[in-house]
Amino acid sequence: MNNLEGTVSHAGSAKQRLLEQSARILAKSGRDALQVCAVAEQIDVLGDEAKSFFEDDHDLYIQTSRFLDERIRVAVFKALDKLPDDAAAIEKLREAAKVYFNLAIENPTYFAAYNNCQTATSFPNFEDGIEQVESFDAFPPIFRWVLEHMRDAAVAARGEFKHRLVVIQSLSFLCELQGITHLATFGIMRHLSPTAKKQTFNACLETLFSGLEICLRDGQIAPFEPKALSGEPPVPFTAAAKDMPKSTAEEKRAAIFRGTAEEIVYNGLPNLHLGSAAARAGVGLPDAEHLFDGDSHLLRALEESLDEANTLAIMRQNQVLPEGSHGLAYIKATGFGYLEYALEDPIGFVALIEVSSRSIVPISFEETGDTEQPFDMGKAFTFIMNLVRDAISESNGPRSPWILFTQIAALWASIHGLSQLSTVGALRYHSANFYFNLASKVMDIILQGMVNVLELKRPD
Repeated sequence: MNNLEGTVSHAGSAKQRLLEQSARILAKSGRDALQVCAVAEQIDVLGDEAKSFFEDDHDLYIQTSRFLDERIRVAVFKALDKLPDDAAAIEKLREAAKVYFNLAIENPTYFAAYNNCQTATSFPNFEDGIEQVESFDAFPPIFRWVLEHMRDAAVAARGEFKHRLVVIQSLSFLCELQGITHLATFGIMRHLSPTAKKQTFNACLETLFSGLEICLRDGQIAPFEPKALSGEPPVPFTAAAKDMPKSTAEEKRAAIFRGTAEEIVYNGLPNLHLGSAAARAGVGLPDAEHLFDGDSHLLRALEESLDEANTLAIMRQNQVLPEGSHGLAYIKATGFGYLEYALEDPIGFVALIEVSSRSIVPISFEETGDTEQPFDMGKAFTFIMNLVRDAISESNGPRSPWILFTQIAALWASIHGLSQLSTVGALRYHSANFYFNLASKVMDIILQGMVNVLELKRPD
């Protein structure tokens, strides 16, 4: 069987239990919460026994990372061993993506922990020129495997490869995979049935690989308009809820919204209530109860507020396009706006994904506008849905609700994946310029896939 980098040996069930509990803590509270004695106490393992397995808290983090990494690695290579010996590199990438997605759906906690482990936080700094170095050695093992197979796919398609292009193509693969997996575990797609999740994932994968295969064949990523963000990159909003002004009812309301978002990000949605949000914001409970009629009202109002902010960022990018622009240009501008919102308000972005609860499945291709839908789809999603519908109609594509939904999902997953990786994931240590330059390439690939899958006419 293929192997990337050794295996983790477990000294009996006590160490296994410690690693599993450590993964749960890593998923919920992040790396700083991992402490050997605290983990041991939670599962009734003696502190001295736990210390015999781990040198210190850092070693616990490293070994938990390896434990999570091994879980994915073993599952991937077990699946790859079932493929024919002459399976193409691109087919191996497809199979690896399916394993990653299925493991996350089966155990979202492990997926969340993996996103906080060493493997997912040890990506090199691309801005120091790593994409120009003719080596993949600086990358973590699993992504290095992706890079090597993307390189092999490029050689199979064209007889040669460009190092920087392989890195970008591999990052595009990662963005789509991370996006659809995150949406299906912790985002709005978590409300879909297991079958619907897998069907949506397969459709997204088809669109992604259709675009990738063109890039591999041509040795370049053909650009769609617009090629860049309009305006300056956003400056992140960093004010904590407790530091926001609270002189008026409206200011208190805004502070409680920020306190709610912070509570969701730092303590989790299940632990949220109006009192905890108000306390974090520094607002008295009587004032909070006057402004919000309980926990449900608070969450509904927060979702509407964050959705509005997301929609405004999307619309800003759309409004600067030249009159008469192709529908695909509006879709790409929407991607820039989505990323702009995520970078401008990372806490709000994470909270919005967690609280999203509205419908995302259009019942008809023909209906337009949120007032005609039987279910509230939210402003941002309705805006995106109408753009994708218009682009398909403009190019005389297939007018099917399922096709409309899957193409929305594929496009949304790509930019959501990049936004998630850029705010709290593996790429979070880079600059806004890096993110938007990468976003342009990622969206070019997925838009090419949409053009191919739906047999649309590519704009001149």
